[in-house]
Amino acid sequence: MEASCTQAEKMGIREYMDTLFAIMRSPAKYFESVADESGSRRALFFLMISGIFYCSVSMTYFFENSLTMGVIMMINAVFMPALGAAFSFCMISMSTRSRVPYGKVFNVYAYAGGALMVISWIPGLAMVLEPVRAVLVGIGLVKACGLGKMQAAFLVIITGVLLLIFFWTAAPLVLELRSMFG
Repeated sequence: MEASCTQAEKMGIREYMDTLFAIMRSPAKYFESVADESGSRRALFFLMISGIFYCSVSMTYFFENSLTMGVIMMINAVFMPALGAAFSFCMISMSTRSRVPYGKVFNVYAYAGGALMVISWIPGLAMVLEPVRAVLVGIGLVKACGLGKMQAAFLVIITGVLLLIFFWTAAPLVLELRSMFG
């Protein structure tokens, strides 16, 4: 049995760079072009390539080649867009009559997060790029998911608040588990 990969699913270095430049050049046009993308494999590959770059550079420069920190950062690089997409998906499902698939919302978060991850390792830029990531997600929600501009803006803000509440709520548990095992 021969495995085949269509051009839409393929994500080599050239396709990665083309995707990265397309997102940076015109996010609205890029998100319109991927609105009909089926599945999330290509977006996940894009996110993972960006995450590997981000983690390897961060490990080398800031964490003295700590493999443990690299693994934690890679999990974070993939988990945070998925969690943000899950919160946004839930909010979309509760607030609209139209059915937007989770995969489409995840793709928006994966492309937006992956595009900025390649430069967010630079000290001081991570906090500056979070509003830019929010704008990219908003553009993606409008162009790829068909939401209105105000609805997308509200959704991005609510998702950010939900993420903060989630981590503030989980912090005592993490500290307790850390003291139990550490």
